[in-house]
Amino acid sequence: MSEDEIRGRNLIVRGDFSDGWDDVWKRVGEQGYVARFEETGIGYYVMMNQSSVIKQTFETACLSSAQLTKAQYRLSFKYENSGDGTNSKVIIRTASGVVDPIDLSGKPPEQPQADWNYFEPYPLDVVEDDRSIDIEPHGSALGGVAGLRLTDFDVQLHLAPLVLKSVMLDERSYEP
Repeated sequence: MSEDEIRGRNLIVRGDFSDGWDDVWKRVGEQGYVARFEETGIGYYVMMNQSSVIKQTFETACLSSAQLTKAQYRLSFKYENSGDGTNSKVIIRTASGVVDPIDLSGKPPEQPQADWNYFEPYPLDVVEDDRSIDIEPHGSALGGVAGLRLTDFDVQLHLAPLVLKSVMLDERSYEP
């Protein structure tokens, strides 16, 4: 059997900020500047500065505590913190009240400043009572052309691999 993970449906809607993105990503407050742009090779992205905030909420799968011990939600995205502005972050809020900030401020990029950085899949801390999760990007404190650029938000639910216990063929049972 293959050990490769099978990708499921992205739980984030329009994580690439394609047309209609502002129908599912909602502004939180009136502070700051949020705009969508397009760049060759990247596609659409959102640029946020002056401490602006947007949010998207997604529903989780109905899993028991036992099922959650072998399952994991993971968030990934691409970002560029132009100008290394403070306040740049993505906050994860679960329905049970867990607040998990991912700080993107002043982090030295693995690549030169002009390049996008891939944020490796980040495990979300989810419990059985969490029926929804908010993904809340916060823009840089800087203004002008500086700011946090984000795209390709992706949340995947990774389940434990299936284990073959037996196979029935021609009325005969075979054990692995």
